[in-house]
Amino acid sequence: MVGTPHMETNKSFFSQNKAYILVGLGFMALTYWYFWLATIFDLNYVYQFILRIFQGDISGQLEPLENMNRYQQMEAGVFGPRYDTIAPEIIRAFEERQELLPYVFAVEFILFTIAFIIWGRKKASITRENDTVQVYSLFQRTVLLLNILIMIYLFITGFSITFGNITGGGSIAYFMRWTHEIIGLGWMPIWLILTVIAFKDHKFFKRPSGKLWNRIFLRGTYKPMYRLNYYAYVAFGFLLVLSGFLLWFIFPTAENYVEVIQFRRLMLFVHFMGSAIISFFIFETIYSYVISVKGYLPGLISGRLPREYLEQIRPDVLEEMEQEDK
Repeated sequence: MVGTPHMETNKSFFSQNKAYILVGLGFMALTYWYFWLATIFDLNYVYQFILRIFQGDISGQLEPLENMNRYQQMEAGVFGPRYDTIAPEIIRAFEERQELLPYVFAVEFILFTIAFIIWGRKKASITRENDTVQVYSLFQRTVLLLNILIMIYLFITGFSITFGNITGGGSIAYFMRWTHEIIGLGWMPIWLILTVIAFKDHKFFKRPSGKLWNRIFLRGTYKPMYRLNYYAYVAFGFLLVLSGFLLWFIFPTAENYVEVIQFRRLMLFVHFMGSAIISFFIFETIYSYVISVKGYLPGLISGRLPREYLEQIRPDVLEEMEQEDK
């Protein structure tokens, strides 16, 4: 045990930060492909538009109308400003997503399957089944399970919207679209609560040891990839919450169409981008916690896990619980 810290300090920078470096490089490649190769998206216009939004102007009309000819003024008055900067991407992507997304998720499924075949499934050796420990309180289980169920439903209804040309219209499609918005509003407080209670091991954050505290906040520390999953959930979840609420709250009418339509185009783009990125980290979390490790889901439902499971799979949680009893 004495040599362990010394061994940790001798690790290379890449070994200690491998998960962050690989994910960062992947996102750099994805960003380049998405914004410069795969989309019709005027980045300079969007940057200026966002600056205007922070100044209180959400119209997107950056060029003064007096500098435009009469036809351009008429076009801006009917369709809104700079229709060619964002809207073609949405219209084109609506068709392309239906063709390309199945391949994207197929690749993710294949990657996780390969990982499962190579590394297998962790399974604790349980000899004392009745020796269990209460790990999750009723409040924690409610938040975690609601988050899982709501996100599954949002993904299903979101796919129904994305693949609208395939699934067709009718009452079922209308119901899924309507409930996507309502359930999405319900997910907002769940996202916020989970963001708070899952904040674990920042270097400036010292957890109190009170038992009431641990009925609210989740125990343990994050491994690098789990920490990335948490940060991605917080960051892109925030984009989904913000863009989803604004899409629901700001609805174009005959009176305000020109003033709000460009802002809604931008929020729709942000919403799709956030959902596409967060889905990978959600799938990775499901794989890491549920598929690759046997016994986690029953423990999450009941709140109790075998002590031997914690000793072998989550010793950080068991150590924290033992410190509480001192």
